[in-house]
Amino acid sequence: MVYSHNERHLANQGFIPVSHFLQRLARLEPNLTATGYRANGRQTTISFNKLDRVTLSPRMAKWLSSLAAPRDGRSAAIVSFVANLMPVYVGEHLDGLYCARSLQDGTLILPMDERDGEERGAVRVFWQGDDERESELSGSDVATLALERYVRLHGTGASEDAIAAELWFLVEHFRRKTGCDVYLPQLTAPNDRVDAHSRHLGEMGRGVIVNIFSKFLGA
Repeated sequence: MVYSHNERHLANQGFIPVSHFLQRLARLEPNLTATGYRANGRQTTISFNKLDRVTLSPRMAKWLSSLAAPRDGRSAAIVSFVANLMPVYVGEHLDGLYCARSLQDGTLILPMDERDGEERGAVRVFWQGDDERESELSGSDVATLALERYVRLHGTGASEDAIAAELWFLVEHFRRKTGCDVYLPQLTAPNDRVDAHSRHLGEMGRGVIVNIFSKFLGA
């Protein structure tokens, strides 16, 4: 919990859950304060509006960037899409932040706040879930690997043509949902959309069939 003397008159008596406090800090809430004690035991109040009095570590600044990521931004859209590629990834809420976690090695994918520059769909990656091993990557590159792995997992036993057709449909769905592209230069549209659709409906598993119908219905 974080204690704010300025909010002692509220129902929470000034005690704020850390996750809520960080969300407010990420939103740059005006007049946000925290109360603590100096080494001499005296109470002191820190105002986060005074940038010359408060210095955030680079690690904290990056985490706040993820918390501040717009829910309708490309970065958040990519994370949400990847989180639905079960069971390759699963969605997870971490301190108020929606992330995608790999079930293979625990790697965590988080959104980023890109409002200060070009919105290209970058994501933050904690390798094996370790926030000390962090990278900022293109979300499209992360999604490319996730999509290919997802289709091959669900298409076990299907022909390469069927797998390629399903991958093409998923890539198109990804483009519509995120506004971003993936890097699969050799992937081409099926020659006959209806025939290809029917062919891999017959060859793929029931779970993938549900996904295909969802895409055609605009889900």
